[in-house]
Amino acid sequence: MIITIDGPSGTGKSTVAKAVAKRLQFTFFDTGAMYRSFTWQILQKGIDPSDVEKVTKSLLSFQFEIHTDPLGERSYFVDNVNVTESIRSREISSVSSQIAIYPNVRKAMVKMQRKFGRSCNAVFEGRDMGTVVFPDADLKIFLTAKPTVRAERRYQELLEKFPDLSEPLTQEQILQEMAARDQNDTTRSISPLKQADDAILIDTSNLTIDEVVKKILRLKPKLKRRFPPMKLSYRFVYSLARLFFKICFRLSIYGTKHFRPGPGLIIANHNSFYDPPVLSISCPEEVHFLAKESLFHIPLLGRLIKILNTHPVSRGASDIHVLKQMIQLLNEGKKLIVFPEGKRSIDGTLHPFERGLSFLAQKAKCPIFPAYLSGTLKAWPSKKKWPRVFGKISCVFGSPIEWDDFEDLPKKEAEELLTKRCETSVLSLKDWLEQGANGDPP
Repeated sequence: MIITIDGPSGTGKSTVAKAVAKRLQFTFFDTGAMYRSFTWQILQKGIDPSDVEKVTKSLLSFQFEIHTDPLGERSYFVDNVNVTESIRSREISSVSSQIAIYPNVRKAMVKMQRKFGRSCNAVFEGRDMGTVVFPDADLKIFLTAKPTVRAERRYQELLEKFPDLSEPLTQEQILQEMAARDQNDTTRSISPLKQADDAILIDTSNLTIDEVVKKILRLKPKLKRRFPPMKLSYRFVYSLARLFFKICFRLSIYGTKHFRPGPGLIIANHNSFYDPPVLSISCPEEVHFLAKESLFHIPLLGRLIKILNTHPVSRGASDIHVLKQMIQLLNEGKKLIVFPEGKRSIDGTLHPFERGLSFLAQKAKCPIFPAYLSGTLKAWPSKKKWPRVFGKISCVFGSPIEWDDFEDLPKKEAEELLTKRCETSVLSLKDWLEQGANGDPP
């Protein structure tokens, strides 16, 4: 679930968002800290904030990390430097508003924010969370307050954090700076500050933090199911198959936390006839895959694979026809199992992946979920007519690979890098499993 809290500075966004996240046991994400951290980097490098070209180039070296201590307090790091306090200065605040209007800066930041949002229940605080970054958020809040109240809050905040500013700083100065920033934020052509049509407006001028938090908690929708419920027939066959592999092959499944709803390509190494059923029943939701039409004519097997969302591919079908069939399934929001090696490996060696994988990801603009299967080759070797009845099989799922990370590159380069990333990811899952399966899969 994603909750967005937008609004201008001084409305209590950060404090409220932190409190809501804590009460719900969600993750809090301060998007402003990301922009401020990037601003800190360019100022440290002596880059003129008005030099759009140099600012944009600096994005390539921006290494931003968030560390959370045992008490839940967050610290922000740029190139291993703790910038948590540094980024709250008046200069950083002013410059971050200036560079936030640059299209390439916003695009890079939004990509990072969305990637984080896919991984957990979170409260996102910022200025365009509900309008641009997460237009489909489960709950959108827009906070406002009287300008004088906002200026007073900001004044007190700065004095608490930077007592040495008490002499030169006045509340009137802050009011003027806020007015200038509001004008900049609301009139910029890229992601202007505004209330989303479906956001709920809360004026915090005369409310305590606790009162605002309680208002939001009363509005919070119920947590949705993480994945749609399986069809009854699918669930029945899925459960029986899982039971079989758990009992006979001590099936171990790792990394299902990496899954998220929506379309996606599930890729894995391919060694055995057991691979498709093992991979499909290891997934926490319904998945789809393609198979030769002749398999559907085999009594019982044909019916079972049809129940498990297998789609027939006719003999002689062209590669283009098959790819179109796959793209259609992905566009319908399905998850599709693909074995990118093209054919089974007879000795377990991972063969180079075919180009069709990157073509599918690019056309459907969907994530790729890498997986590694262990033990299926031994359980049912490629040249054996019948499988063994007992053994040990494992399935490991890794972190999703996002097409967004490659879309700005030239097409050929993007395809090559994506394919290489997928191969490397599957091999890293193999290494993780063979080294003892400690911690979360990479």
